[in-house]
Amino acid sequence: MKKFTAVFAVATLGSGLVFAQSSGNFSATGTGASCVIGALGALSGGTGLSSFTANISTGSGSGTTLDIRPALVTGLFTDTKISTTIATASADIGIQVCVTVDGSGAGVLPASCVTYDQRFQQISSQLFSQLTACTAAPTTIACSATLPCPTGDTCDLVAGFCTAPNPLCNFDLILSTLSAHSFDFVASVDNKKPHVVVASWKPIGAGIVGDSHTASCVGPGILTVTQTKVFNNSGSLSFSSN
Repeated sequence: MKKFTAVFAVATLGSGLVFAQSSGNFSATGTGASCVIGALGALSGGTGLSSFTANISTGSGSGTTLDIRPALVTGLFTDTKISTTIATASADIGIQVCVTVDGSGAGVLPASCVTYDQRFQQISSQLFSQLTACTAAPTTIACSATLPCPTGDTCDLVAGFCTAPNPLCNFDLILSTLSAHSFDFVASVDNKKPHVVVASWKPIGAGIVGDSHTASCVGPGILTVTQTKVFNNSGSLSFSSN
């Protein structure tokens, strides 16, 4: 969908910088396709698009700036599984959103690309390789002073059976998530010409290790662009790196 109308905006951005009241344009495009979480946490639905495009025209006068806001519902799925043959598994998946104006990310502040979501999940354990030790129960393997147990087991001479107690049994799950589902980008543009604003997204992350699976989806989502006038009283647009 695309829509154009007149808007009025008053906001403060940075030191000594004010959006003054002025007529401008508003543009929007988006989708109603929705991500859903289904059985066993699996993701389905979402949009098949990888970008939104909004066209907006700018008027005369100096200080024309675009306020660009891609807002997305995002879904991440991670599945890590360990077994007797896989001691460690990890999964890393995320969604990065990038904004360009007239085909370039130069001049888009504070950065042209932002991570909307990212999750790293890792699970590792020696549990399965040490399962007998964890239960600390006698095995059915007979032993004696002259009949040793299998490697790693010990002999309970009183009971006459092997046991394998071991303090190395453990279970470790690591989960980290970054999220930003709506973000304002700003870009100063030339006057008296139309501009093409594109917000695109793509999966990011280091992938999987071991018996793991990842998935991601996007939707619903919307890209809005608002033209504003900036009265610059004390320098250019200011963004701190701290």
